[in-house]
Parts: sequence; structure tokens; C-alpha cells
Amino acid sequence: MNHVSEGLSIQLAKGVVMPFQFIPATGPEGFRMGGRGYYQYEEPVHRVVIRHGFHLGTFPVTQQQFTVWTKAAKTKHENEFKGHPDHPAETLDWRQAMEFCRWLNRSGKVPTGWWACLPTEAEWEYACRAGTDTDYHTGDGEAALKEAGWFGEEWGKGSTHSVGQKRPNAFGLHDMHGNVWEWCHDRWREFAYRDCTDGAPDPGDEERRQDWLSGWEALMRDDTSRVLRGGSWYYDAWGCRSALRNWPWPDARYRHFGLRVCLVPGPVPTSKHSSQPVGRAEAGQAGGDGGPRKGPESPPAGPAGAVSSRRSPDSTSRRAKRGRRDFGKTGTPTRKLRGAHEPGQS
Repeated sequence: MNHVSEGLSIQLAKGVVMPFQFIPATGPEGFRMGGRGYYQYEEPVHRVVIRHGFHLGTFPVTQQQFTVWTKAAKTKHENEFKGHPDHPAETLDWRQAMEFCRWLNRSGKVPTGWWACLPTEAEWEYACRAGTDTDYHTGDGEAALKEAGWFGEEWGKGSTHSVGQKRPNAFGLHDMHGNVWEWCHDRWREFAYRDCTDGAPDPGDEERRQDWLSGWEALMRDDTSRVLRGGSWYYDAWGCRSALRNWPWPDARYRHFGLRVCLVPGPVPTSKHSSQPVGRAEAGQAGGDGGPRKGPESPPAGPAGAVSSRRSPDSTSRRAKRGRRDFGKTGTPTRKLRGAHEPGQS
């Protein structure tokens, strides 16, 4: 069944438009979120209610679209696969993704009655599945994934691809599987699915609103791991499933990390925002922990990801014990990972 609804578009600059698809609310029955028989942090499968309709970018944010912000904000950013305006923007961290959304809200470009943000995990998975219960919105298995996304390429040879070249899902969204990982607003909680009530509203919705109200500097200093979804051109099919969860640190940048903008109803929660943004410290400058931040020349064992089901310590305490880890933007991982893995795991 085709669920495509008429969306809206935001004019970022002359000749630069960002289209969106409208994603309807679930209704009281909710949607089935999570996976079964894969990893403990994807279980149990449970129903989540999305209480309001929202708009989600038809594609990941492209290099051309992201450049409108970097030029306006006079901020530095360089794509690894630069020179491809219709490829997804990449090599960007969670804080940069948040700053992009903040700029959209302040620019006056977002239609009245909506505000730009990163999607919650539940919003992302609901939009990705578009009414399906299979691993991909096109079905199960690699053959099905080939219809929907770019995946399984070599680190030193592969790259991002032009958006919109693969089959969209029933909501009209392209590139939800593969191409680039997409940041979500949510903090990482390994056992979030076990702790939630089946059939309850999306808890990430209210948490996101409260975060935006809490003060921008405090939010930008929060070092808790954040969630990525969707897999990438580098990951194999297993790592591009609708249910797979990934959790690097918020300052992790990689050549397959991107974003997709979400528009939710209501005025922007800005009552306690400060006037100046706080971005990621540049390499070699003081980081959020007060110490020097020196990203390695090559990533430690592979791109950021989730903890193996054999190990499940709290991610925040683990980081405190092991110290800060940044993910370099060039370099070559030492192994092709199957599914999810721990940031910096060797």
C-alpha cells in the first residue's frame, strides 16, 4: 500500500530546495519497533505510539544543502567525498547536525507551526519501516536491500552516492537504508526497549523538547553517546536493517555519518536558549573534558557502532574509565564489521 502524502519544501537558497515527506501519526495502535533474535538492545519488539504527524527529509541532507549553512554560519566543514553536491553531506558529528537544525529554525525558512530537529529513534524507525515488519522496507535479504540502498563497499574504494537513486519506501523516503548513517536526537540507552511500556507514546519526543528548553550550552556539552540509524555504503546488509541501533560519541565524525532533518509541530522550544552556539572543539584544542583532543590518524578498529551482545556495560561509565576516543575522518578500519560493535573496540 502506498502511503505517500504531499509534503512541503524549504527554500534554503536560490536553487537549493530541501523537500520533505509527511509522515502521519500511528494512531493508538502504534507501530512495531525493534528486532527479534539479533541483539539484546533491539529487543523486545514492542509497540510505540507516534502521537503527531511530522515531516521528514525526503533524502539525507546533501552537500549542497549543508554548504548553505556552513557559508551562512562561517563554520568549517569538509566532506570526505567533496565536490558532489547531490551526495549526502558526511564527516559530521551530532553537534554539527544539531547546529544545522538550529540554524534552520533561526533562519525563518521553516514554515510557521513547525520546528526543525533531529528525529527520535522511534520516529526514524517508524518512517523507515513505512508499515513493514521486514528487515528492510523492500523485504528481507540482500536482494531486497539492493533495491533500497547502497551498502557493502570497501572502505578505501567505496563512497557515498547521489541521493534518490534507489527505490523509495511507502512514505516516499529515499536512502533510509545505507548510503550514510543518520543521527537521531536520542541519548543511547542499551536497555531502553526493556524499560518501556508496550503501546506507550514515544518517550524521545518529550525528552527532545525538554533538551531544547534546557539551554543550548548544556546540551552541546552533554557527552552521552547518541544514536545513529540506517547503516551506510560501507556496512554490509546486516548493518543496514531497520532495527539496527548504533551509538558513537556525539563528537564522532566519519565519512559515512550524515543527517536527515525532521519537522515536528509546534513553536521552537527556545525559552532558555542562550544566544551563542557551542560547537565541537577543533582537533588539538580543548575538548569538553578540558583536555587536549587529538583524533587518531586512523580510526581505532572501525567506525563507531554498538556494543556487542557479549558485553553490556553502561556506555557512560565505560567512557569515563577508558578516556576520550575520537574517530578520525580518514584512515582505514582494520576489519569489516558484521552488524554492530563497540566504538574503539579492538
